[in-house]
Amino acid sequence: MKVLLASAELAPLATSGGLGDAVAGIAHAERALGLSVTVIMPRYQRLFDVGEPRPGEGPANRIFTHWEGDVQVLLVDDPESFDRPGIYGPEPGTGYPDEWWRWGRFCQVVGALSGQFDIVHLQDAQMAAAALLSSSPTVLTLHNAAYPVIGPLAESVELFAENPAADQLLEWYGQANYLKAGILSADQVTTVSPGYARQIAEDPEVSSGLHEFLAGLEHPVIGIMNGIDIERFDPAIDTDIPTPFGPETLEGRTLARRALVDRTGIDGDGVIFGMVGRMARQKGLELLDPVIDGLIADGLRLVAVGSGNEDAMVDAWVERAPHAVWRAPYTEELARLTWAGGDSFLMPSRFEPGGLGNLYAMRYGAPPVVRLTGGLLTTVVDAVAGPGFGNGFGFYDYAPEALADTVHRAMGVFREQPELWAALQHVGMTTDWGWEPAARLYADVYQGVLDRAERSTSG
Repeated sequence: MKVLLASAELAPLATSGGLGDAVAGIAHAERALGLSVTVIMPRYQRLFDVGEPRPGEGPANRIFTHWEGDVQVLLVDDPESFDRPGIYGPEPGTGYPDEWWRWGRFCQVVGALSGQFDIVHLQDAQMAAAALLSSSPTVLTLHNAAYPVIGPLAESVELFAENPAADQLLEWYGQANYLKAGILSADQVTTVSPGYARQIAEDPEVSSGLHEFLAGLEHPVIGIMNGIDIERFDPAIDTDIPTPFGPETLEGRTLARRALVDRTGIDGDGVIFGMVGRMARQKGLELLDPVIDGLIADGLRLVAVGSGNEDAMVDAWVERAPHAVWRAPYTEELARLTWAGGDSFLMPSRFEPGGLGNLYAMRYGAPPVVRLTGGLLTTVVDAVAGPGFGNGFGFYDYAPEALADTVHRAMGVFREQPELWAALQHVGMTTDWGWEPAARLYADVYQGVLDRAERSTSG
């Protein structure tokens, strides 16, 4: 089976968060199952020296071929659209005003190449509307349905004029909505956890108002739990941390903690919680804001790695308590040090499609404190389950008091019950969080889509 994965991101070439890691994980795991996998993505400004050129398709001047291990990568050379700083915008957390135009052009290239593959697997809103132009069956995976691509209707319809129903599929309150068009046009919609699949069919905020379309699909949304690359993210061989360690030899975490304290300047006498990801409302920062001063007084220390539209809120915490809170933009090296050196990991998300940060944290021995929603509900088992079962701490109510109570509970176990804390670490570090189970489920989805297409043709 020949699969084309279309994505705005692919680790390590270009990534701004979890999407790039997820696409890399899917691609390599599917390849290990014997599928022929090709990833197509833009040739961003930062990738000017990557790949070998070949003639282009559609708006692309050229397409550059590159290999990431055993996965072929097609880099679409469209300087008008992508010879710019950043992936989505010039700075992390920003977007270019012509996102609809640049991703529409990219979708044209995907459509032009689609006939060379058995399945076209589209990732998120930027790729969604390529389903309107694909000549092969399509699967659309929603990594985060809260971020659609919106543009002017008439101009967007021109980009997808090959599809006679483009105006009806794209139209969304007088504008064009690429995510809506993809949801209605794809042969199968999937998302990154069973919990999130249920949530986006019910909650308009989580689905950017598209919940009714998702709930009304002929073939219901399938939730497939994300994994992580357990070979690439392995504390036993990680060269970005001071000393490698494993579930039976945790001494290296002590050195990583010391390095994190030295790097950030925070007070190491408290309980260090890491946060790695976008500093955005989705991540539940509004829950932390009313209670953080009290938590700091009780010993919470916070290392926040990432940027977003809530940077000002986090930076205000830093200004008030520089001994207790520290923030820096995302780098993978700093993220790894935070997972390895933090005592715990904080993820009080409003919603969380799959949840990768908690998986990395558990892999590196930092039991997480999470709000039990979406993918977090699937992967985090509260400590009350007992040694051998629990791997973290969770709460349900989206309320500051619920977060504060759970953080206090985690700090109490860390300080007073070291044997239980070690058991939580051991479960998190020894669970197989790899991509193989997800890859097998995606392969089943592909085969189901192809079988339906064959029945439709023969019938």
